[in-house]
Amino acid sequence: MPYIEENPLGDWTPYLPLGEWQRIDNVDLMACVTFSALNVLETLYYFKTGVRRNFSDRFTAKMSNTTPQGNYLYLVADSIRKDGLVDETDWPAPDDTTWDSYYLDIPQVVKDVAKDFLKDWMIQYEFIDVTRESLLKHIKQSPIQVVIPGHAIMNFFTNDDIYKYFDSYEPFIKERTDGFITALKYVMTKNMTINEQELALLYKTVFGRDPDVDAFGYAGQNLAFVLGEFQKSPEWKAKAQVLQVLDSEFNVKV
Repeated sequence: MPYIEENPLGDWTPYLPLGEWQRIDNVDLMACVTFSALNVLETLYYFKTGVRRNFSDRFTAKMSNTTPQGNYLYLVADSIRKDGLVDETDWPAPDDTTWDSYYLDIPQVVKDVAKDFLKDWMIQYEFIDVTRESLLKHIKQSPIQVVIPGHAIMNFFTNDDIYKYFDSYEPFIKERTDGFITALKYVMTKNMTINEQELALLYKTVFGRDPDVDAFGYAGQNLAFVLGEFQKSPEWKAKAQVLQVLDSEFNVKV
């Protein structure tokens, strides 16, 4: 993913969410991967919008197939990217929490609400190096989901001496001097939709022609999606090959 320095200080303390326990009524939900991932996204959402939002841990834990043994970072990240998110009020923890009641099947209407989130926001993720140098760089773009033995947490501040992290067990804010086993970075981007006039201008700019009738089906779509479709098209690939020949054979930059 492109690296963008969103928070030059690399300190996400002012944007931290309220703490939530992954153990409810003495039932450990084994959902630390979900809790830490949503802590990251809640922090980013507040940073980008100035609005606090509490996403449903129960929803994502179930949609990503959390088991009594826990979960994998990439499975939770893929679920968020594809299934979306709902607020805690849309799918809260049950009053009398057991493992079975927490992981009940989710009604379709709630799943549909989660998809609506993806109309406004694009979620991407990538694994990064766990060296201190890497974390000092990437934490200026986003808080980092990290793993210590047996547990996933959120690293929200790193300097030359300590790592500060946000946990799903009290006390929620902790620090350590030792490093981490794995690190994953989320990026949350506001979607930009494109109308017919903008689509026509984009076609003229990229391909040097007006769009055909079928192309107007892209109107109302996310701009990132449209550009991705452009890059997969034979027309784009042919143009890219021409540009490569001009560059390599004739040293012409276009």
